[in-house]
Amino acid sequence: MPTSRIKVTYSAPTNFLASDQWIQIRTALDNHLPLRKLEWRNNDGVVRTIPEMEVDLLSLESLRDEGSSQIPSSLLDRPLMNMYFFACEDNETYRTTFKKLVKDWQATISSKRNQEWLVVLVVRPDSRVTGTSRIFSMRAPVLDKVKADINLDKRRDRCVELAWPASTDDVTAWSDFITKMKEGLLASFDAAVTSRQEEIAKSESQRTLPGWNFCTYFILKESLAISYEGVGLLEDALQQYSELEASFFQALDEKNLPWFGNVGGTTAGDDSRPLLDVLQKPYRELILNNTVTLFDFRIYLFACQMIILAKQERVLEVITRSHQFIISFSRSLRENERSLTVFFLESWIYSASLSIIDQCDQAYSRFTKLHEDATFTASYAAKRAELAELARNQLDKIGIHLGFLPNAPPFSLSWHSSTERIEPRFAKGESMSSKISNSDLVGCLRDQSAFDTLYVAITQRAIEYYADGRRRKFALKLHGDLAALDQCRGQIQTAYQTFSSLPAHYSTSKHRWPPLEAFMLARALDSHTRLENEKDGAWLDTAIAFLGVCAEVEHIGGQYGTQDDVDIVLAGYEPETPITRSSDERKEYFLSLFANIRRVADKSNSEILKYNHPSFLVTVTNGNAELSKDQDGSTLSISISNFLPCNVEFDRVELQLAGEGDETLIYVTGAVVCYPGTTSTSLFCGDSHQGVFNVASASLWLSKVHFEWKPSASESKAPMTPQVVTPQSAQGLLRFPSTLHGQLVRVPLDKESLDIKISLPRSIQWDAEPAVMLELHTGRNVVQDATIDISSPQGVVFRPAEATLLEDSMGSESSAAFSFSPSGMIVRNLKSRQTISFTIPHSSPPAGVPLHVAIKVSYQVVDIISAKPQSRRTLRLSQKVQTSLPLQVSVMDSFRGKTLISKFTISSTSHLQVRVLETKLEGGTGLRIRCPKRTSKQPSLIITAQRPIHAIYQLTSEEPRYERETLYLHVTYRTLKEEIERRLDDEVASVFGEDDINGQLAKSFLIAALAANASWVQLYLHSGELALSAPADDKLGSDFRRGLNEVLERLKVPRAIDGVEETVKGWQHLIIPVDLPFMHILCAIQIHINADLDLIYAGQPVGVRIEITTSFHWGSIRHNESEDIVEFSMRYSVQELVTDWLVSGHKQGDFLAVNDGSHSVDLTLVPLHHGELALPTISVLPLAIDGQSKAGQLPSTETYHVHAAQRIMVLPRGGRSTFVVGMGGDM
Repeated sequence: MPTSRIKVTYSAPTNFLASDQWIQIRTALDNHLPLRKLEWRNNDGVVRTIPEMEVDLLSLESLRDEGSSQIPSSLLDRPLMNMYFFACEDNETYRTTFKKLVKDWQATISSKRNQEWLVVLVVRPDSRVTGTSRIFSMRAPVLDKVKADINLDKRRDRCVELAWPASTDDVTAWSDFITKMKEGLLASFDAAVTSRQEEIAKSESQRTLPGWNFCTYFILKESLAISYEGVGLLEDALQQYSELEASFFQALDEKNLPWFGNVGGTTAGDDSRPLLDVLQKPYRELILNNTVTLFDFRIYLFACQMIILAKQERVLEVITRSHQFIISFSRSLRENERSLTVFFLESWIYSASLSIIDQCDQAYSRFTKLHEDATFTASYAAKRAELAELARNQLDKIGIHLGFLPNAPPFSLSWHSSTERIEPRFAKGESMSSKISNSDLVGCLRDQSAFDTLYVAITQRAIEYYADGRRRKFALKLHGDLAALDQCRGQIQTAYQTFSSLPAHYSTSKHRWPPLEAFMLARALDSHTRLENEKDGAWLDTAIAFLGVCAEVEHIGGQYGTQDDVDIVLAGYEPETPITRSSDERKEYFLSLFANIRRVADKSNSEILKYNHPSFLVTVTNGNAELSKDQDGSTLSISISNFLPCNVEFDRVELQLAGEGDETLIYVTGAVVCYPGTTSTSLFCGDSHQGVFNVASASLWLSKVHFEWKPSASESKAPMTPQVVTPQSAQGLLRFPSTLHGQLVRVPLDKESLDIKISLPRSIQWDAEPAVMLELHTGRNVVQDATIDISSPQGVVFRPAEATLLEDSMGSESSAAFSFSPSGMIVRNLKSRQTISFTIPHSSPPAGVPLHVAIKVSYQVVDIISAKPQSRRTLRLSQKVQTSLPLQVSVMDSFRGKTLISKFTISSTSHLQVRVLETKLEGGTGLRIRCPKRTSKQPSLIITAQRPIHAIYQLTSEEPRYERETLYLHVTYRTLKEEIERRLDDEVASVFGEDDINGQLAKSFLIAALAANASWVQLYLHSGELALSAPADDKLGSDFRRGLNEVLERLKVPRAIDGVEETVKGWQHLIIPVDLPFMHILCAIQIHINADLDLIYAGQPVGVRIEITTSFHWGSIRHNESEDIVEFSMRYSVQELVTDWLVSGHKQGDFLAVNDGSHSVDLTLVPLHHGELALPTISVLPLAIDGQSKAGQLPSTETYHVHAAQRIMVLPRGGRSTFVVGMGGDM
C-alpha cells in the first residue's frame, strides 16, 4: 500500500547546506519528530486528534515533478509542506544576498497545488530581537524585512525565527517553529482533502451516466481513505471504506456489476491465502484494470477495514467481524460451488479461520495493555475458539465426503443446512481431482491417519481456546466429538470413559445443554454394550440420567434448540445407522432400557435415590383432600405425567405434605402403571389432620430406584394454586418438570377422627407447678391402645410419669386402662366417642412467648364389625399454648376493729380484653366473708390494662387471731378473643352442620370481617350484639351466601353470659393464694372537741381530748403456750400543722397499750386562720421493752383516725379599735 509518512521538503543556500550548522539543525529537527497532538476539524465540524504524524524531511532538489497522474493517488504521495532555511543577522546582507534567493524559491513553490511553505531565519540567540529590545531598536530586524517581502497573504504568517545554537531539549527554542510547521501541514492537508472530496462527489454524481466505472470510483475514494490512514485519522479512513462497502452492496442488490470479471476463486492459492494480507495479490492493480473478481474484491475491501480496526487496537472486533464475514461470504460462494475446485470452500474457510487467529494474535501481542483486562482476554479467547471450531467443522465435511467419518451426528451437524443431508461423494473410492493448495488438507485427502492427527490437533486447539475463554460447555462438546472419533476408530474403551465422564459436567445449571448431554449418555450406553461389560450401578446411573435428558429434549426441547438437537439424541441410540424417527422403535428401546434398569436395581443392596428427575411429573390435581367415610384418613387425587414414549410401572407412589411445625402427612398407593402422557390416581393417608399443607415431596419407586421431587427453598416461598400440568403445558412452566413448589393441599376437619388438644388446665392455681391439659377424643374409633409422646422444641421438659387423669373425663362404665412413664403415656381400651383428659406437669416455660408443643400419637384401631385390629396409625400435631396469664391482681387491706376490708384490683396484662364472670374469696377459720351483691343487669365485667375492676370483701372475725392463714381468691374469666371465637364456632356449626368445607369458609369470612373493621367492638361490649357485614363477593354460591347471612343474623342476637351453660363451658378458673393480714396492735384515734363547733374563731383556744383505743384482735402474741402478752409500751406523737393549728400541751407521750384499752390526753388547739381546717394527725409507735419482742423485733402496728374525714369550720375574728390622730396645734 502507499506510504503513510508525510513528505516535507527543505531548501537553503548551497553553502548553508554544506555547513556544520545545517547538519546540527537537521539532527535537532529529527529529534523533534514525529509531530504530536495535532487537531484537525473535518467537514462535519468534528475535531479529530492526530496523536502522531510521521514526517519525512526531503531535499527539494531530490524530488522530480512527475506532473499530474491520471491514477488517483494518496494525498500523501506529494509533499504537503516546503521549507527554506538561511542564516542572516543584518539587513544589508539580506538585501544583497538572500532576498533574491528567497523570492525565487517562493515563486517555485507557489505554483504547486495544495502545498504550504515556510521561511526559517536562523539567528544567534544573542542577536535575536525580543519584544522589549524591538521598541528601542533604531532599525527593523531582518525577520520583519523577510515578512514584508514574502507574506503576500496577510492572514497567514509564513516566517519564523530559529535561534541557533540551542539545546536539543530546549522546548522554547523550537516551539515557534514546531507550531508553524503544524499549522502549515494541517492547512495543506485540509486543502488537499477538500479538493479530493470534490472529485469524489463529482464522480458519485455521475453514477447513473453511461461509462461510469465503479472500480475507478473505488480507487478515487480509497485514496482519501489511505490519506486519512496515513496521518492517523483511522476513524475517518474506516468510514470511507464503510461507504465503499455500502455502495458495493447497493450495486450488488441492483445486479449492476459489469466491472467484475467473474466470481473468482479459481487462481492457484486462492483457497489458502491469509485473509487479512492485502499484499498477497496486486489487488489495486486488478481493480484499476477492471479485472478484479468478486472473490478478490470482497476479500480486499474487508481486509482494508480490518487492518484499520487492528491499528485502533480493536482486535476483538476484528476477530468477531472476521468470523461473521467467513460465514456470510461462504454462503455466497456456495451458490457458485460448481465453478470451484473440489473442497475449495472447505479449504478456504479452514485457511481463513486459522489465518485470522494467527494475524490477530500478532496484533494482540503488540497491545500489551489489553492483556490486563481479564474480561477482554476471555472474550478474545472465546472468539478464537469459535474460529478454530469453524475450521474443525470443515474437517467434518471433508471426512464425511471421503468416508473417513460416518454420516451421523455429531459429525454431520457441521453441514451448512439442518434440512439438507450431506451425501458422501468419495466414500466408495470415486475418483477425486482436487486442486486445493493448503498443505495440511492436501496431506489428509488420501491418508486417514493424517486426517485423524489433524482433526485431533485442531479440536484440541479449539478446546484450549474455549477453556481460556471460560466457555466450558463448548469445550465439553468438543471432548464429546473426540470421543465419537475414538468410537469410530474402534477405541471403544477410551470412548466409553469419555462419554461416561462428560455428562457430569453438564449437570450443573450453569453449563446445561440437554441435547448434547443426551447424546453423550446414549453413546456411553452404546459403548458399554459394545464392550459387553456387566450392567452395574454406574450403568444404572447413566441410564437413568439418559432418561431424564431425553424427556427434556423431546418434550421441553424448545428451550434448548431445534430439531437437530432431537436428532442428536436419536442418533445416539444407533450411532452406526441412519437416524430413524419411528415411534415404535423408540418405544421398544425405552422398554428394554427400563427392563434392564429394573433387573439391575433388584440386585442392589440399598435404595438408589434420584432427585427431581425430569422424566416424570407428579402434580396434585385437586387441592382439597376427601375424607374417608368409614375410617380415619383422607384420599388425595394426583396425576403423574410420563414424558417418555413407553409405559412405566412403578411399585409405589408417595406424596408427603408438611404443615405447621412438625405436622406431616404421607399419602401412598401401591403399584401404578404410568402411560405416556398423564395418568391419574388416588393416594390414601390414614392419619387424621386438618388444615392447609404444603407439598413437601413426591416419590415414585421402581424396584429400589427412588425418584423423589422436592421444591427448593426459594420456590417454596411463592405459593401457587393447584393446577393440572400436561406434557404440552409443561414446556412453558419449568426448566425441570417439577411443579411441586408452592402447591397447597387443604385437608378438611374430620370430626369423627381421633383428635388431641393441648391447653391450659381449666383450673389454675397461682402457686402450683406449671402444667398443660391434654384432651384425647377417640371419635369413631375403638382404640385398642394409643401411645402418646409429648415434647417441646423450646427445651421445656414434660413429665408424663407425673400426669394426672381428670376424673370428670371418665364415664362410670369406662374400662380404659392407663400407664404413665417418663417416655410417654399409654392408653388402652378406649370406646368410640370417648374423651379423656390429663394434666401433665412440665418445667418452667419461656417467658413472653407461647409454649410450642409437639405431640405424636401412635394408635391401633379395632374394626367394629370383625373386632380385628386395623393398620396402625400415627397422628403428629404441633400446637401452641399461651402460658402467660392475661390477669394481674393487687390487694389493699384496711382494719376497722374486728372487721377487715380487702380491696382486690384486677387488670389485664396485655392488650387483650378480658371478661370476668365472678370473683370469690374463700378460706380462713372463724371468718365471715361478705361482698357487695352484683346486680343482674351486670353479670360480668370487661377489664383492660387501663380499665381494671375492683372486688371488695368484708372479713369479720369474732375471735382473736393467733396464727397466720391463707385465703384463696377465685377468678372466673375468659378473654374476649376466646369468647368471640367460641361464639363463631357455635353459630357456624348450628347453621352449616356437617358441611365442614363451607363452615370453614364461612368462619374465614367472619374472621376477616372482624379484622377489617373495629366498629363492632363497642356495640358488642355494651350489648353483646355482634354486628358484621356480609362480604361483597359475587363468586359465592347462593346456598353458601344464604347460610352465611343466617349466621350473621344469629350473631346479632345477644347471648346471656350468666346462663348455666355459659358458666360451665369456655371459662378459665384462676385460684390466687392471698395471705390473711396479721396486725399485732390496732390503734383507733378519736379527737373530742370541748367547744361549740359552730362558734370557733381564729385565734380562739379550743380544748380537746385525744382518746387512743388499742386492740390485739388481729394479731395476739403469746408469751408462752398458755399466756398472752397483755400490754405493750407505746408512744404517741401529735403531728403539728404549723400553718393551721398551734398545739399546746403534751404533744408526745408514752403509755401502756392493753387489749381493748384506751388512753386519753388533753390538749389545747389554737386555729391560726379561718376556714375549714383538718384536725391534726396522731401517730402511734411501739417501744422496745425486754420480753415483749422476739429477737429485737417490734410488734406490727396500724393506726387509723375515726374522724379522719371531719373538718372544723373556723370563723374569722370580729372587733373594733380606736385610734387618736393629731390634727395640729399645741398639745
